[in-house]
Amino acid sequence: MTAMPHMVAGKPPAEPSGEFNPLSAAALVRRVTFGLTPSELALAQSLGREAYIERHLNPQSIPDTAVQTRIATQYSWLALPAPQLFAFDGEQLINRLVDARILRAALSERQLYERVVDMWTDHFNIFIQNGPEPVMKIVDDREVIRAHALGRFHDLLLASAYSPAMIHYLDNVANQFGTPNENYARELLELHTMGSDGGYTQQDVREIARCFTGWAYYGGFSGPDSYTFLYNAGAHDNGQKIVLGNIIPAGLGIEDGHRVVQILAGHPSTARHIARKLLVEFWGYDPPARLVGDIARVYTRTGGDIRAMIRAILDPYIWPSPTPKLKRPLHLVASCLRVVGTPLTNPGAMREPLAAAGHLPFHWAPPNGYPDRLTAWAGSLLVRWNFASALADGQYGTSASFSLGALFGANPTPASIVQTLNNLLHGGEMPTPERNALLQWLGPAPVGEARLRETLALALSMPSFQWY
Repeated sequence: MTAMPHMVAGKPPAEPSGEFNPLSAAALVRRVTFGLTPSELALAQSLGREAYIERHLNPQSIPDTAVQTRIATQYSWLALPAPQLFAFDGEQLINRLVDARILRAALSERQLYERVVDMWTDHFNIFIQNGPEPVMKIVDDREVIRAHALGRFHDLLLASAYSPAMIHYLDNVANQFGTPNENYARELLELHTMGSDGGYTQQDVREIARCFTGWAYYGGFSGPDSYTFLYNAGAHDNGQKIVLGNIIPAGLGIEDGHRVVQILAGHPSTARHIARKLLVEFWGYDPPARLVGDIARVYTRTGGDIRAMIRAILDPYIWPSPTPKLKRPLHLVASCLRVVGTPLTNPGAMREPLAAAGHLPFHWAPPNGYPDRLTAWAGSLLVRWNFASALADGQYGTSASFSLGALFGANPTPASIVQTLNNLLHGGEMPTPERNALLQWLGPAPVGEARLRETLALALSMPSFQWY
């Protein structure tokens, strides 16, 4: 297949041209979902910008019966408590959690919610292949990330602190009076709350570690308590602590950790750090200081309301100047699946291309989560092209089947094919040079099935589709 101009392996594709309207309904849909579809675009156009955003900020009001039914039946293990999960094979647990994430990204009607879940999963990253993590990460995904993704940041932070998966992953299980372990405290400050430039000191790290001594979990052979939270009062340092200038009196026990979460969640550096995190997700890679300050003030005014911050980021007074973002591999794969309208009967078939692209969910080992910056994914172009080609060629068989006839109709002409691809992939905003390139590739009518599949693959590989 002929590569498009500017698509060189190891370099990012050219950014979308100025033909894209950043205030259009199509641009909004691309920003808040894992990929535009005609039905989602029609919904945004019919509801209007504000109502469409509010709909997605309240995902519980969006019917998602098809995906919820499949999760409840095909992936029923994901609803089990930790002690019952312990009875299953770890690799099977991992695969089910990964497959459910892929399925939700591609097919859930609650698209903005799934985008935010993906973001917080990286923010509070836990490597799933670390000891008993398969069991505990399933619970963490359900009861920490998914339960609090659009709530208050304080509640999300506290739930994470109580999570046995986080306690194990960042070694707080070894954090005891007399032998403190500072790993969780350090990442809590640097990654989860204030940021590396947030103004804390090594002494703050030590004091926070003391506050979380005794926060552990029950071992795997503890019956109904297996892999659930355990506060070991005998391992807790009950002395006075001073955290960021705040005195935490002696003798408070488990309340020490609660005080730390309250202090950190209310800190101005945390407001800025979380504001920037959300701006990078929904605005662009390098949000200016003014925007970070604006969203940080929303954080402070609302007590860390995640919905309120996203609502402000998507406000039109900010919107005219967002910067394009390269889709990370999961985003790109989900976008392609949404374009062709596959029922995705076997999400597990997507594990291999995602692993090849270095973006298999829950498989990032360091605590900083999968990166969300352009340079991290510029080298994945060949994998992207190979995936687009395999999908369009039907190589995933019944796992990701789709109908060319349903997409393009009977006996499509070159002009109708390009118009269909323009609508499916871009909501009518495909750049003119790419439309012309597709017409040139198609050649004169009639267009056979092989050429039609190649054209679909080429459209999915073009520079503008790699961005949102």
